[in-house]
Amino acid sequence: MSELDDDTALEPVGEGAWEGRVTDRWSIGAGPNGGYIAAILTRALMADSPFPQPLTMTVHYMTRPSPGPARLTVERLRQGRSHATLLVRMAQGGPVAVALATTGRYRPDEPVSLQSEAPAYPPPEECISGKGPSIAGLTFRDRFATRVGSPDDLAFLRTSPGPAQTGGWSRLADGRPVDQIAVPLLMDSWPPAMFSTFLGGNAPTIELTVHWRAEPRTDWHLLLFRSRFLAGGYVEEDGEMWDEDGRLVAQSRQLARFVPPTF
Repeated sequence: MSELDDDTALEPVGEGAWEGRVTDRWSIGAGPNGGYIAAILTRALMADSPFPQPLTMTVHYMTRPSPGPARLTVERLRQGRSHATLLVRMAQGGPVAVALATTGRYRPDEPVSLQSEAPAYPPPEECISGKGPSIAGLTFRDRFATRVGSPDDLAFLRTSPGPAQTGGWSRLADGRPVDQIAVPLLMDSWPPAMFSTFLGGNAPTIELTVHWRAEPRTDWHLLLFRSRFLAGGYVEEDGEMWDEDGRLVAQSRQLARFVPPTF
């Protein structure tokens, strides 16, 4: 079993209820990464979904979880002929995160209108390693293999401030294929885009929304993130996930509290 499967495993304990365990293998220093928590929520969501594909999920993070047992509950708010709306909660004594999600199925035979092309980016084999310097407690970074076209694409490799953009190619380090469960994890797997402007900082996620657009099917996936507005202490970040064939796999948006670094 892969690390991600092991660390998101759930045991049914009743109707719409599961027991899981948050591990320390996905830590960002202060605690577990929000994308990892979203992956656990997705596993619970799909365990109860009457439809095969997650379409959209919005997660609100209420308190930072700790490594240890967690209880997941799923409430099916509505089920129609094409979609189901579900509410997923994670608790560790008190509430940790809550997600509202819609599941359904893709419709590959319906019209397609692509009004934005896949970004031009060097293929993985022409890129350099995106592994930054080792940081104590940052076990999350070890779970991924990354490739970037330029050092400027990753805040930890930059030598001067630049636009609030980041990203590159990514896959799970243990070779596990990317699937629906892994998508929200990858959509929160890069240093925040605003770090490229401030050369670091702190940006705990308050809310993360993921849109699944297609089934993942390639080894590497191109993840690109951009922020436009930092105001009042909060910043948004928009993300895109493309496969090696130039196909859009997922989109994301999150809101985070941003604190600049102190040098």
